Amino acid sequence: MSLSSAIGTALSGLNASQAGLDLVSRNIANANTAGYTRKVQQTTTQMAGSQGIGVTQLADSRLVDSYLLQQMRTESASTSFLNVYNNFMTQIDSSFGSPNSDSSISGAVSTFETKLQAVATTPDDDAARQTLINSATTLASKLNSASTQVQNLRKQAEQSIADGVSQANSLMQSIAKLNTQIAQTKASGQSTGDLEDQRDTAINSLSNLMGVKTVERDDGTVAVFTTGGQLLVDNAAAQLSFDQHANLDAGSTYSADPTKRSVGTITLNQGTTSVDLIASGAIQSGSIAAYVKLRDTDLPQAQAQLDELASQLALSLSSDKVSGTAASASVGTGTGFDLDLNPFVSGNTTGATGTQINFSYTDGTGTHNVSVVPVSDPSLLPLSNNATTNTGDEVVGVYVDPNASASTQMAGIVSALQGALPSSLVVSNPSGNTLSILDDGTSSASVSSASTNVVENADTLKDGLGSGLSLFVDGNGQKTYTGAIGTPSQITGFAGRIQVNSAIASDTTSLVLYQTGTDIGDDTRPNELLSRLTDASRVYSPTTGIGSASTPYSGSIDAFARRVITYQSSQATSATANYTAQKATSDTLQSKFDSETGVSVDQEMSNLIVLQNAYAANARVITTIQELFQTLLSIGR
Repeated sequence: MSLSSAIGTALSGLNASQAGLDLVSRNIANANTAGYTRKVQQTTTQMAGSQGIGVTQLADSRLVDSYLLQQMRTESASTSFLNVYNNFMTQIDSSFGSPNSDSSISGAVSTFETKLQAVATTPDDDAARQTLINSATTLASKLNSASTQVQNLRKQAEQSIADGVSQANSLMQSIAKLNTQIAQTKASGQSTGDLEDQRDTAINSLSNLMGVKTVERDDGTVAVFTTGGQLLVDNAAAQLSFDQHANLDAGSTYSADPTKRSVGTITLNQGTTSVDLIASGAIQSGSIAAYVKLRDTDLPQAQAQLDELASQLALSLSSDKVSGTAASASVGTGTGFDLDLNPFVSGNTTGATGTQINFSYTDGTGTHNVSVVPVSDPSLLPLSNNATTNTGDEVVGVYVDPNASASTQMAGIVSALQGALPSSLVVSNPSGNTLSILDDGTSSASVSSASTNVVENADTLKDGLGSGLSLFVDGNGQKTYTGAIGTPSQITGFAGRIQVNSAIASDTTSLVLYQTGTDIGDDTRPNELLSRLTDASRVYSPTTGIGSASTPYSGSIDAFARRVITYQSSQATSATANYTAQKATSDTLQSKFDSETGVSVDQEMSNLIVLQNAYAANARVITTIQELFQTLLSIGR
């Protein structure tokens, strides 16, 4: 090797050491920069034929475990989901109150029950009656407040989804732009490490929003997919849209059918293709998934629990059962019962509203308990057997056109029942508003009982069909609450509208005086109301998430209220525990990733010494060669 080639080799080593020193300085400077990964100098021997003539510098690289990075993203997305979920469930728990607190909803129910007991004990005590009204007002107010909180959280979730979609679009655009830069930079042989760090930071943020997985391409770019498999970014970014609904209420629900949906959905738009990401289940983790689940599942369930409690509270006090009268048709035909359907049809003058017809019959297949439920919207038919809380009943829905005459309504009821019941039963309208349900006179069937359920109207304070009283009404308009099934059903959002009947609040004697001539000291009505309130056989709808269709929850109003509070408390406790455990897992993976890819200042200082020595050694080689050249030049002078 000549001196000339030796000096070239030394110069290449000097340049490599300088580049290494520059890289060390950048690593140390970014030791605390979020998302920065340690860069490593890459070199190779410069060859001339079969002989090395120096060192060639390659593009700097970063040492990142792709599997660990994806695992970290997966766990981070789950942590983001549970963080949002825990935050919302904690707020719901706080709104409902603790199970043993007097200030909770269940505490207000217990207080109301206690005050009703006091009126039953001393019905002529005006102060006791007024205290009962005050406790009823407090109970209604707590239900209103909790319902408002639930709907406010749903609106917050809707807004957060909109914000998340906007952030996701921005991040996807950034990832696509960085993909282009990385491909171009890599093709020119330059280092892409810093660009890859920026891209990873953007992908991590996107994953926290909606959970993603990536596929690396040979040109250095990555394709980004949802965990459900929908492509978000490749050579270009897809576009997400969200049709936000500003005015959500208890009746606002999600449906894959746009004509039935009253909340926003996330649509993936790519070219001429559009996909509903919520309907397809493409978003399975991340904060957006949590907001969707809360808006469409958990918060509506909490609302359903409040509505069921408010509904059962109101109906327990206002409903009356009116038994049918035994009926026998002409000789040779069957027997059964006649029912007065005046409360169900137009021109009702009874002061009550019909809510359900119930009858039982036995035939060759066994005993059948039938619940006939009127609806004001024919599109809701047929009703499922879960439409009532009566265990094991067979539900028949009948359309009662509110604008039709009584005779037309009766004809519709008779026709619906004739079509739903076996031929061994004879249903007719012998006269007026009377419904007759008879067997056919053979031994194949027999009707054992029949009755109607009615709700005393809000303005019927005495002389009603029973001793019921509409102490709680629907909204400021003081509408009678019947739980009517419609679009929407009256129970939907009722907890947010329940109020104390102003007529009763103005004249508390109606808590006692159920008939004309009743003495103010008569405890019949308050004791009856108390008995209904504490009836442990009341059955509650399984749509609340408490109980099931086969074994629905049953108990008193107070017991159900406590069960609701306990349910929400356990949900919040579970959410907190899950979030804590998940965060620990995520933090552990983050620490492992940081330790493997982050900058160790101690290690960089060691590298600095090595490079310093290498630089000095190469410089010494050059100095020595220069001295040799000077020696050669001095020969012959």
